[in-house]
Amino acid sequence: MFEGIPLYELKQVVFKTTQLLELKEIRCIRFAKNFTPNELSVCVKLITDKSRALHADSIQKELSKNNISSISVEKKPSLTADDGKGNFLPADKIYGSSVEANKLIFNTLVKENTIPMDIVDKVAEDITDLIARDKSASLALSSLRDYDEYTFTHSTNVAILSVTLASNILNNAEILKDLARAALLHDIGKTRIPMEILNKLGKLTTEEWDLMRQHPLLGVKILEQQEEVNELAVLVACQHHMKYDLSGYPAIETSGGLHPLSLIVNICDVYDAITSKRSYKKPFPPDKALSIMMRLIGCDFEPQLFKIFTQMIGVYPPGTLVRLNTQELAITRKVHPQALLLPEVKIISKPSGSLLENPIIMNLSDEQQNNEKRSIKTLMDPSEAKIDIISYI
Repeated sequence: MFEGIPLYELKQVVFKTTQLLELKEIRCIRFAKNFTPNELSVCVKLITDKSRALHADSIQKELSKNNISSISVEKKPSLTADDGKGNFLPADKIYGSSVEANKLIFNTLVKENTIPMDIVDKVAEDITDLIARDKSASLALSSLRDYDEYTFTHSTNVAILSVTLASNILNNAEILKDLARAALLHDIGKTRIPMEILNKLGKLTTEEWDLMRQHPLLGVKILEQQEEVNELAVLVACQHHMKYDLSGYPAIETSGGLHPLSLIVNICDVYDAITSKRSYKKPFPPDKALSIMMRLIGCDFEPQLFKIFTQMIGVYPPGTLVRLNTQELAITRKVHPQALLLPEVKIISKPSGSLLENPIIMNLSDEQQNNEKRSIKTLMDPSEAKIDIISYI
């Protein structure tokens, strides 16, 4: 783990090292910002010293004897998604964990032609548990994209959006976990598409587009080759571009239409793609994205599911930085389905722009407060405003 985020891929690479740390009962090594290479060298020598076979407590004592306070070795268990005492991994750590897991899944598949399903299961469970605890925080995280890592964040965002949407319709934890697994793997076929096509700046040629359209069936082939075949994942990988009216791809006849959960992933996949920045396009703000998608109701999207999705996302999704008509800065917290323009917000600055020490939570759909009814004036770019959204979620 690094800062609470499991580095799944790193663990595969340094398996012997993790075994050594476990053997010595070391569960955590903490580094202060001012540690030096020499201090690190002393720590490594203590851990790897075969003649003395020191364990966590004795290693920490030796560090203290050497006047090393910037590195500490702890014996207590590392933080997990749920340690059995209700101490869950924070939302942003679960998100980071999922992105790291997607990197491992992608690279393992490319190198070994296998999917580490145990990791997929773990991430799916974490995402499902997080959404059960706090839907708004989950949606806020799905809007905070790392544009340089779209390949890995897209699957995480689609999984969060899909499970959140489905949880508004059904209350079955196992089905929701199955959906999380399927959504995480919905684009797995793209591992067989050349990166120069996936990241091409300009418009795809006819030949390139024909190859891109093969990724759903390539995903089906990959999933069916695994030892553990998840039937829902196979269906979703195949159907997520087929569209509600079956006018999409691949062109496969199916009786009774698409699987309902495929229709959910279809909506969430398109929304995340439209609202994400890519090498060849700028991101659309949420309201513009929904406006574009509304024109495709009944063709691309199932009408009732899209209505529920709109009520869930709102015009200003959780985690959106906005400026109010009072010139205060605020971050949206919760969407009200009956008042999409008036979400619950956390006001973080004064009208002058200076940040508040104690942010104010306010429901904009409530009646006038202080003789002045607040409303959202405009969207703001957190990077330009130098606001760390995650610290306020």
